[in-house]
Amino acid sequence: MIEEICKQLQSFKTLEGEFPTKNLTISLESISLLALLRAQSDIFPAIYWQDKEQQQTIVCFGAIDDIQKIPKVSDNARYYGGLAFQQQGQQWPGFPETRFIRPMLEFIEEQNTLHLNCHFNGQFSIQKTIDLVNSLNYPIQLQAVNGKILTRTDTPTKQQWAKLVELSIEYKALLPKVVLSRQTELVFDQVINHCDLLSQWQEANPASFHFSFQFSKKDVFIGCSPERLYSREGNILHTEALAGTVNRGRNDREDNILLQSLLSDKKIDRENYLVQEFIIANLKSLKAQVHCDTPRVMQLHNVQHLCVPIKAELSHQTTDAELLYKLHPTPAVGGSPKLPALQFINDNEPYVRGWYAGAVGYISQHKTDFSVAIRSALISKNKIKLFAGAGIVTGSIADQEWQELDNKIHTILEIITQQEDSQ
Repeated sequence: MIEEICKQLQSFKTLEGEFPTKNLTISLESISLLALLRAQSDIFPAIYWQDKEQQQTIVCFGAIDDIQKIPKVSDNARYYGGLAFQQQGQQWPGFPETRFIRPMLEFIEEQNTLHLNCHFNGQFSIQKTIDLVNSLNYPIQLQAVNGKILTRTDTPTKQQWAKLVELSIEYKALLPKVVLSRQTELVFDQVINHCDLLSQWQEANPASFHFSFQFSKKDVFIGCSPERLYSREGNILHTEALAGTVNRGRNDREDNILLQSLLSDKKIDRENYLVQEFIIANLKSLKAQVHCDTPRVMQLHNVQHLCVPIKAELSHQTTDAELLYKLHPTPAVGGSPKLPALQFINDNEPYVRGWYAGAVGYISQHKTDFSVAIRSALISKNKIKLFAGAGIVTGSIADQEWQELDNKIHTILEIITQQEDSQ
């Protein structure tokens, strides 16, 4: 594979010169892209992306452009990256308020075919791309993760959580909904490989976005998120109001009873409606034609969510930057009204969310796809930070919401420690 890529790059150089202004696309024999990613330990940025419908699986290496703003793209450019939950204040090292890269190498698997896009912009040399290709290692087989937890630290603690819930409910006149969250830091007896972990997470929850963003050796941000921020093809946009959570049942009968409760519970309906209202209002402010589908239940490995699909026809003048600023963060991860909820979180949550509950994905001229970065983890050697949130509205009970946080991280805990599912 490496020889074939280098050969085609040399031929491309003969035709286009050392600094091409267009991309080179090379067809390849199929390989496991996650196994290819696992084999590379010193190439950064390194990005993995799989969409919710599993129509595209993508791995990117290197960067010909690395910017801290939302890109305006043209031709065959495609940028990968994300936005932090809050666009100001302290952020994670290496994960600023906004960061997008245009990759050197972009492996894309779709419809059972694999091709490689080598990106060029008139300023980046073919020789640098050849050097990167020659440094690639062959794919390494993925392995089962099995780690022993040495310590667990929840921030906020359960006692702090109860006070936060009580405080947010006191503000109900100004703040009908706020999404509070928790960081759970786990220290293990060994280094956890993020590709192995992501592979098993994919198996547990296939109908989700799967992603991995690594900009340096120190940290990698991964996720298995059920929530779409939006996808756009041309001027047609798809998004969803995803809010309201119950457990999966221990058997089919209990599962169905819990499912029906999602569709009939007034608290959950109110929580979801606030998200719908926000999305519709912001899309209409961009002169979009908006249509809501009937509510449905999204079932995952350990929880199920109330989901209302939303489709919009956009004005041809609407940009992805406008869509990101209007839709992110939704009340599903922030609260409603947006600005008071974000201020409450900023003032009261005792840790930095960073890219957790942010927006991750890619932007291109024809197609854009973004997930809300929930069900996510920040990994650094033998330390993992897991994140989970819960929408607090009138009627919320702190103990029940704390249990919801545990339910949301249960799947990944189960994978890491190889525990039997006891729920």
